[in-house]
Amino acid sequence: MKKILSLLFLSVILVSCSNDENDQQPAIENTIIGRWHLVGFEQTVMYEFTATEKHTIYSTNGTFGDITTAIPNPNPWVYEGENLVIDLFFGNSSVSVPNFKCNGNVVDLVSESGTTTLFREGYNINNCNE
Repeated sequence: MKKILSLLFLSVILVSCSNDENDQQPAIENTIIGRWHLVGFEQTVMYEFTATEKHTIYSTNGTFGDITTAIPNPNPWVYEGENLVIDLFFGNSSVSVPNFKCNGNVVDLVSESGTTTLFREGYNINNCNE
């Protein structure tokens, strides 16, 4: 019985090992939820997406506060199929298709008016070659 348990344990260990050398950056689920820098405004604008709202946080020195420092009136957001729909209020909305890349650390929001690129807080956008 002891040999069987030892063999089972060893089998589980061997099966769970990964030999992928490209795992330098841990994979993140492709979700919009989290804190994102806006490319071109990395030091001044950050968006924080919660489960239902997009909060905008501004900075004058590249250091961003938490969600309590965001401007008032966050924008509600939902997914409608593959579209990310952000309510901009007064009958206006932003509709885009999120295209995640670089293990979910970068997202291109592609809309009729163009593409907006966001990258996760703590991620170096220069490491993304996709």
